[in-house]
Amino acid sequence: SYSPYARKVQMLLDLSGAHYQTIDVDYVDREELARLTGGYIYVPVLVTDQDQVLTESRVICEHIIATEPGRGLVPSPWEGPIWAYADFTDGPLEDVLFRIASPAVRDAWPSAFARALFVLVKERKFGAGCLDSWECERDQLIARARKLLEPGLATLRARPFLFGERPTLADAALYGQCAMLEAGGPQLLAAVSSELTAFARRLEAAVPAARRAE
Repeated sequence: SYSPYARKVQMLLDLSGAHYQTIDVDYVDREELARLTGGYIYVPVLVTDQDQVLTESRVICEHIIATEPGRGLVPSPWEGPIWAYADFTDGPLEDVLFRIASPAVRDAWPSAFARALFVLVKERKFGAGCLDSWECERDQLIARARKLLEPGLATLRARPFLFGERPTLADAALYGQCAMLEAGGPQLLAAVSSELTAFARRLEAAVPAARRAE
């Protein structure tokens, strides 16, 4: 639930009206996922109706958008800027937002082992004590996030979605980041921007009615 990439893909599937089954992979038991993928243990993973196993969120998004229901989520001639904003969201913006969310995500794990594993994974990449440091630096990280978000928020003050009246891949990518923050705690998203909270609810409401009813 806290993976911005998994939540981006899930929202893109919802917006396309696709029918799918969600499997929540246990954080400390990824045996089934490893068997399915031949050793790849990250999420999201998409298994198509033709039993094709797709990994990496960008590859999965490209697949969804190549289908007939998904094509409208990257409308021509906006392919370049839509993909560019999605990549910005998955890269520089995520790099700041995951540091804001991670201490709260750590504390939310129900077992000591899950918490310890989460800390180990982060500290192997970012150094010992990184989560505690990010918690102490939360105000500075939020300030950095707001600066990165401001151009997009300025657009969202003038229109409901980033590229107009209808959601696109760019909105799904931004939603994934909102979902990550809310997984840490609803107050985190509001602390970064109440406008983002409103955007997330607006995008959820835009999911086709038939999809919401399932």
